[in-house]
This record gives sequence, C-alpha cells and structure tokens, in this order.
Amino acid sequence: MYRISIWGTGNVAYRLSIELKAAGHSIPFICGRNVTSGKKLVRILNKEENNPHKVEEATFFTNDFHSLKDSDIIILAVSDDVIQTLAKEFATITFKDKKIPLLIHTSGATSIEALECYPFTGVLYPLMTLSKIKPVNFKLVPFLIESYSPEGEKILKDIVLSLGSEYMISTSDERLKMHLAAVYVSNFVNYLIGLAFDISKPNQELLMPLAIETVRKAFLYEHPSIVQTGPAKRGDIQTISKHLKLLEGMSEHRYVYEMLSKLISKQ
Repeated sequence: MYRISIWGTGNVAYRLSIELKAAGHSIPFICGRNVTSGKKLVRILNKEENNPHKVEEATFFTNDFHSLKDSDIIILAVSDDVIQTLAKEFATITFKDKKIPLLIHTSGATSIEALECYPFTGVLYPLMTLSKIKPVNFKLVPFLIESYSPEGEKILKDIVLSLGSEYMISTSDERLKMHLAAVYVSNFVNYLIGLAFDISKPNQELLMPLAIETVRKAFLYEHPSIVQTGPAKRGDIQTISKHLKLLEGMSEHRYVYEMLSKLISKQ
C-alpha cells in the first residue's frame, strides 16, 4: 500500500480519500486552501469506521505543499485551471536523495502535459459523478489512467485495483473525448431530469423506474436510437401540441422540448 497525500477538499478529493483509506492506504496529509473543508475531511478520515485496515498513520491537514514531499503519491484533486500552477509549485521542491513522489491529477479534460514541469507524473480519472453528499460504490467506477513511465503506470494500476475498480489506459485525447461523452450522459441528463421535476412535482419519484430503464435499455443495443420511443419519434403531432400547450409560460422547458423533438424526429 502507498502513502498518498491529496491536494484538494472538493467532491473528488472527499470521495477518493475516503475510499483510498478504506482500501488500506495511508493518507498522511490533506492539503488545500479551504481550511474548514480540509479539517472536516481529516476528521472523517481519522474515524475508526473509515479505517477498516487499522492503518496506524493518522491524517493531518496542511496548506504547506512542502509537507507532502515524503509521500509516495501526491494527488491533485482540484479544478482544471489550477493544475498546471500547482505542478509548477511542486516542481520547486528539492528532494535530494529521496524518492520523487508520483504527481497525478484526476481531471478528464486536462492533458497530462499540464504536469510536464514535474519529473514523475500520471493521470487517474474516475469516470463517475462524485459528490460529498452521496457515497458511490467504487467497484462500479471505471478509471482512465495515463503515465509517461512504466513505473508510474504500475502505481496507477495498483491504486485502481486496490479499490476493486477497473481501468483503461488512455491518452489525454482519448480521455477528453470520454469526458465530453460523460457530460452528455450525466450533466445533460441531470439537467433534463430537473426540468421533468418541475413539471411532475410532487409526483417526481414516479419517474425513477422509467429513468433507470431508459438508461439501461440504451446500453443494451448497438445505438440508443434503435430503442428511441415517444411522440417525436412516431410523429405524433397531436400529442406534441398538447404538451406544448401545457408548457405555456415555461419558456425554458418549451424551448428544450421543441428543440429535442425536432432532432429526434430526424433520426
């Protein structure tokens, strides 16, 4: 197991650090500029129930990146726009005779080249929506990994396998494409569900079985268009007109309905 320090206190840092600790890795430091969130995460990591392997080393919070230099791995779980800046800061550390930690980021949209000023790098991208408020079964989370060196790639594989997850070795371009695809199946779908909530409340929970079956069925066939249903697909103008009448006064919902119906009708 590895000594893994994490720079970041957001959703990815939160979920990933808890899972890594539960897998038996040491998390010596949580580092970041948000002191309140960082110290809260440290308290969670030091709870006995989050340490099933009885890892002896406790976790501490710091905002001094020099404290992380004795780690085996440093994970930058931060927003894309600060990855390169942080990499440059870590590149200023003098390691002397010590082994250089593997510096990795977790972004799907940022190239590994953002870390090029540092000598030993990698990418560990979890292809999953992560949030502090809801745990995720990491055995179901695929990771896209990348490293310039065989040693770095082995470490990334070790991390993923310790979580019980699967991985795919990918280039930065391939990872960016998958990140784009993920926006469609996650962010856009969630937005549409929000519109559906507005229309159906207080009965929105009745839509859950339909939403689950729709996604499940879409992945069973060669392409989701094969199983596309609904009034736009079958050219049911009468039903579409009724729906549009219900959406009077809801300009955003009506705009999306008309746009998507037009696109679906052309499939």
